[in-house]
Amino acid sequence: MKSKETTIAGVLTGLALILGQLANLVDKDPATTLEYSIIVAAIGMIIVGWRSRDNNKSSESVGAN
Repeated sequence: MKSKETTIAGVLTGLALILGQLANLVDKDPATTLEYSIIVAAIGMIIVGWRSRDNNKSSESVGAN
């Protein structure tokens, strides 16, 4: 984790989306369904958050090539 602020924001956003979909899965209401596109987007958000770096961090300070 090279940039805590960005990583935490991305991971928390992705987890919130995934947990919302899991709530739909276990709520016993047949009208609510699991949206796979939201889960895929959430996984992408987690990956982007993990790999991005904050604007106030230089490439050298975070060891980027």
